[in-house]
Amino acid sequence: MKDEWGGGIHPSSFCLHPLLLTLLIAACTKAPAHPNILLITLDTFRADRITRATPNLLKLAQSGQWFLQADAAAPLTLPSHATILSGQLPLHHGLRNNGLGSFPQGRPTLATVLSTAGYRTGAFVSAFILDRRFGLAHGFDIYDDAIARDPNDTAATFDAERRGGETVDRALSWLARPDARPWFAWVHLYDAHAPYAPPAPYPQTYDGEIAYVDAQVGRLLKAIDRDKTIVVVVGDHGESLGEHGELTHGLLIYESTLHVPLIIAGPGQSTTENRQPISTAAVAPMIAKMAGVSMKGDEGIYAESEYPRSFGWSGLTSLRAGNIKVIRGTRTETFDLSRDPNETKSIETDRRLVATLARIEATAVATTGTVDAETRSKLASLGYIAPTSARPSNHDPREMAPLFRRYEEAQAQNDIGELTHIVAADPANPVFRSTLARAYKSAGARDRAIALYREAVALAPGDGDAWYNLASALEEGGRVAEAKQVAAEAVRIDPARPDAHNILGIAEVESGDANAAEAQFRKAIELDPRNARTWNNLGNILRITGRPAEAATAYKKALEIAPDYADALNGLGVVAVQEGRTAEALDHFDRALKAAPNFDEARLNRAIALQLSGDVSRARIELEHLVTHLPRQNAQRKAAESLLARLPRAR
Repeated sequence: MKDEWGGGIHPSSFCLHPLLLTLLIAACTKAPAHPNILLITLDTFRADRITRATPNLLKLAQSGQWFLQADAAAPLTLPSHATILSGQLPLHHGLRNNGLGSFPQGRPTLATVLSTAGYRTGAFVSAFILDRRFGLAHGFDIYDDAIARDPNDTAATFDAERRGGETVDRALSWLARPDARPWFAWVHLYDAHAPYAPPAPYPQTYDGEIAYVDAQVGRLLKAIDRDKTIVVVVGDHGESLGEHGELTHGLLIYESTLHVPLIIAGPGQSTTENRQPISTAAVAPMIAKMAGVSMKGDEGIYAESEYPRSFGWSGLTSLRAGNIKVIRGTRTETFDLSRDPNETKSIETDRRLVATLARIEATAVATTGTVDAETRSKLASLGYIAPTSARPSNHDPREMAPLFRRYEEAQAQNDIGELTHIVAADPANPVFRSTLARAYKSAGARDRAIALYREAVALAPGDGDAWYNLASALEEGGRVAEAKQVAAEAVRIDPARPDAHNILGIAEVESGDANAAEAQFRKAIELDPRNARTWNNLGNILRITGRPAEAATAYKKALEIAPDYADALNGLGVVAVQEGRTAEALDHFDRALKAAPNFDEARLNRAIALQLSGDVSRARIELEHLVTHLPRQNAQRKAAESLLARLPRAR
């Protein structure tokens, strides 16, 4: 196995490099039998950022084992964390992209093996991309992923985050609970991820975020008993910052996004600068061994990015043996990192390493998302035909990096003109086309957006995202029958996606099937119980079907998650009106309008509540405001005109 898996330098706990094994044995003989374990994962953190500007991390590194040649298994948050926690490479645990899949139940992770060994376990994550739906919560007594999301965001992205300070507060509260058992705590700090916007007084830059993260690490280190706790700090991936033409991370697998910090410090740990290359797949077995339990992990310094396949491009894989690293896509590069650490000039291909990489690639687990005959048939029946200008695409992402950089910049600015040029440059790219559609949609050009979403679906018929985006646009455009068909296909392709069930539920409401709608909303909540928008939708259908008490419970659940959610406040107000509690209703409508001043439905409902309470003059003011400010065909204006005509005339 030594030659086959790249030199055997980061194997599992059962097959460690001799130097690493010696260090670990020495450490384990001096440490407590079952030490506390604090695992801190630093999202988007370059290894070269541990300097005097990060005093807490630098001091920790200088007091323990500092692995100076650690590489992540993927430049993406979810796949990389799944590897850190399990010791399995992405092509084996199956989480190969952000937002897709769930870690297999029954597979061991640090949390499951340490929990079985008598540890209390807690996880505190800072980004929605690590939400429990992706399967990493198994084995944790508490999995704190209560991250606020915008309930009005219909894009269904995975960008929601919270500051590291809030995450650390929650972790410290848990650590302070009285409990005699040893503990394992995982704290995830996401702040260094773009956009770079740390709190004052930190500079609004990547390095400003890095300094803020270091301060949060310092808070954690100060709060624990260092004589009883082994601290492990590891990055999930780095950040290109323009190197190799990549602004951020995810597309390429050069060292700018794979080289990460790895520090192990605590009782029994030697003070060492370890220059042996190591994979983050070795972290879980190493921690398990220090805690007195066994856990096997994957061997080899393998890395991959499947993210480019989302764009219709080739994926990338790499394998490192010592200082020699090979990267494969549609072409192969080989680098000697000892002489060329920035990977600027490829050398002669190491054929044995390439052959080993090919054998590793062949061990990948099966993935979902293939395009079956039923999907193709539905595409044809719905008239979804790919643009005639599209050409087959399997571009290497290294060649597409300049265009991808233009795309990232245009996406950030919602630049329709530039996005149009980018789509023309790569017409077979479904993501570029969907992004242009989203820009048109936000600009109010819904028909143009729908046409582009149709084309994106035709280009990527197995992509649940593409179907969801089209269903959402159709639903907003009032095309109920087609929205229902498309939403049903989104659910069929990805039945574990809560947002797909939610959009299908909305389509069922609009087509008149309340029972089917309720079933879809409940399924969405089962999959994602912290989605305020779905709780609100469930409340609406319960209210419509004559169950006001159940509706109020659903609205209140939505407000627990998003306290200023105007739609849920409006729903509670309507229930209160129906039950004759007009004073309470007015309070709900007032709060809704404070949160969303242009929420015309809440203003109309407030006018109705005022009229029912006997305050006709104030009701008239609200109705006249709607008639004056809304266009003639607006539903709220028409309702306001009708109500005004029935109001008693002022004396």
